[in-house]
Amino acid sequence: MSKRIALFFGAGAEMSYGLPSGGKFALDIFKMDSNIDKQNFRSTRDSLDRTSFYATTWLPENFWSKNISSFGKSHYESLVKGSLENKGSKILYYLNNFDESISKIVDKLRAEGIEIDDKLQDVSGVEVGQVIYSQNVRLSGLLGNHNGLFESQYFSALLKVLDNEELNHNFKTNLQKTIKAILELLVGSCGENLIRCLNEGIFERSIDSIDIFDDLGGMFSLDYKRAGINGLEYIIDSESKEINNSTDSETIIIEFGKMILEDILSQALDYQELIDSNWRYVYSPKTDWAKFCRIVIFLNTVKRYITSIADEHRERCLNGPGYYHDVAELEEVFDVDTIGTTNYNRFIKDVLDKEVQFLNGCIDDMYDPYLNQIVSTEDSAHITVPFLFTQSGIKPLTSITMSKRYVELYDKFVQSDIICIIGYGFNSDDGHINGIFRSLIEENQKEIVILHHSRHGEANIDAAKREYQRKLRLSSTRGIKVIPINSHRKTEDNKYWYEKLIEVYKDE
Repeated sequence: MSKRIALFFGAGAEMSYGLPSGGKFALDIFKMDSNIDKQNFRSTRDSLDRTSFYATTWLPENFWSKNISSFGKSHYESLVKGSLENKGSKILYYLNNFDESISKIVDKLRAEGIEIDDKLQDVSGVEVGQVIYSQNVRLSGLLGNHNGLFESQYFSALLKVLDNEELNHNFKTNLQKTIKAILELLVGSCGENLIRCLNEGIFERSIDSIDIFDDLGGMFSLDYKRAGINGLEYIIDSESKEINNSTDSETIIIEFGKMILEDILSQALDYQELIDSNWRYVYSPKTDWAKFCRIVIFLNTVKRYITSIADEHRERCLNGPGYYHDVAELEEVFDVDTIGTTNYNRFIKDVLDKEVQFLNGCIDDMYDPYLNQIVSTEDSAHITVPFLFTQSGIKPLTSITMSKRYVELYDKFVQSDIICIIGYGFNSDDGHINGIFRSLIEENQKEIVILHHSRHGEANIDAAKREYQRKLRLSSTRGIKVIPINSHRKTEDNKYWYEKLIEVYKDE
C-alpha cells in the first residue's frame, strides 16, 4: 500500500509561477489605486434596504450619506512603525550584508544585458570596489555595530557617484532620495532597538514596591516620519522605467537604486498593526464608520490585486513548471490525499484537481461579518468582505465553515505518513497555523519535512532546525526534518524536491 503524503503550501511555493512573495505582495497592494474599490463599496452601500433590520440596527444613522474612507498616505507612519518594530532585524541583516543582498538584482540586470558595474563607473569614473567608505562613515556606537553598509562595494559606489560635482540636478536629486531613504531605514532600525532598550531599562535599579518607577517607562519614541516614510512614499509614488543596455547610465543607476529600495521594503513591509487597529470595526460599523470603510475597501483591493496578478500569470500558473505541477511526480509513488495552503488563488485546485483547504481564506470566499458566515457569492443583502486573512494577528476563525477546515486538515495530517511543507515561513502572524504543526509534533509524535529555501540549495541544517524550533515554540528540534532547496526547486545534489522525498521515504 502506498504511503500517504500530506502537502502544505505557503507563498514561497507560488514564486516559481512568477507570483510575488509576501513582502512584495504587501508593497504592491499599497501601490494600487483604491478608487475602483471605493466606487464598488459606494454602489453596495447605496443598494442596501435602509428599512431592513440589518440597516437599522447594525449600520450607523444616515450611513448612506457618510463619507467613505480608505487607507492613504496618512497611514504610512503606521506601516513604517510596524516594519521597524517587527522586521527591523531583517532590514539590518539586508543592509549589513548589502552586496550579497542585492546580488540577485545585479544578476537580474546582467541577464537583461545590463552591466551595472560599467554604468556606475561611467558616472563616477571609478571601478566598483575601488573606493570603500568604511573609514569615512560610521554609525554612532550608541546605535550598535551595524556598519556593514559602508563596507559594501555597491553602496560605496553609489556614494561615489553622488560625490561627483558634475551631476545634473535631476539625477542627483533622485539618487539622493534613494540613498537618504536607505540610510533612514538603517538609522530607524537601529534607533528602534535603542528606544526599546531605553524604555525597558531607564533605571538600572529601582524599588519594586513603588510604582512610580514603572510609570516613568516608555518615555522615549522614534520619529517615524523621518525613519522610512520618505522612502516608502518615493517607491509608492514613482513609476519604474523600462531600461536596457542602451539606456543612459544615469537612468539605469536611478532605476537600480529604486530596485534596491523596493527590495528592502519588500523584505520588511509590515502592515499588521495597521490592519489589526482597524479589523475589529468590521464587526462594529456603528462605532467608527471610517475605519469600517477602510478595512472593507482594503480587503477588496487585496482581492483585486490577487486576481489581477493571477490573470497576468495565468498561462504559466496553469502550465507550469512549478511546485503544484511537481505533485504529479509524487503521485507516481505516494498517495497524495491531503493538501492545505495559506495562498488565496484557486489555480492550485485547477492544477491538482484535488480538494484543497485554504486556511487563510480564498478569493472565491466572501465573509458576512454581520452573520459571521462564509458566503459563496457576492450577491448579498449585507455588506460583505473578501474572506482573506491578510497580514494580521487577528483571524476570524469563529465561522463554523472555517473551523471545520482546520479540524479536517488536522485530522488528515495525523493520518498521513509524510507531512511536507513548502514555501511557508512560520511567521508570527500565522500562529493559528503554526499551532497545528506544533501539535502534530508534540502531541501526535509526527515528523514534518520542511523544504528550506536557500540561494544555492545548501544550508546549515542544524541552524535551520533551531530556527524552525524557535518559530514553532518547540522544546527541541525533534520532529523537524529540513531539506534545503534552491530557486529551481532542486537540492544541493541537483535533484528535484520530489525526487529527494521519494529517495528518502519510499523504502523507509
